[in-house]
Amino acid sequence: MSKKHGKLYYDLLDDNLSKSAIVFFTLLLSNSNQKGYAFGSNKYYADKLKCSTRTITSLIRTLIDKEYITVEHPKSFRRKIRSFRSSSRSRSRRSSSSR
Repeated sequence: MSKKHGKLYYDLLDDNLSKSAIVFFTLLLSNSNQKGYAFGSNKYYADKLKCSTRTITSLIRTLIDKEYITVEHPKSFRRKIRSFRSSSRSRSRRSSSSR
């Protein structure tokens, strides 16, 4: 595991995310390795994680709210899910906590 991803995984634990959200996020990271973004449908991810598409929608909302991912074209078949890197998240947290 790289140092960059190691820090990110500790952030996931610090944010009290559910195990499902952590597993889903690591699946998104894995799927984004080739193109820099993940593009699977909610059904694809639901089949992979053996859950409902509604659960995937909820997990996506949680990860967006906690600033782990952004979604471009959310209602389109061209949807792109991008993850933030740990360094940018750490910087934004430090600046918001110092206010």
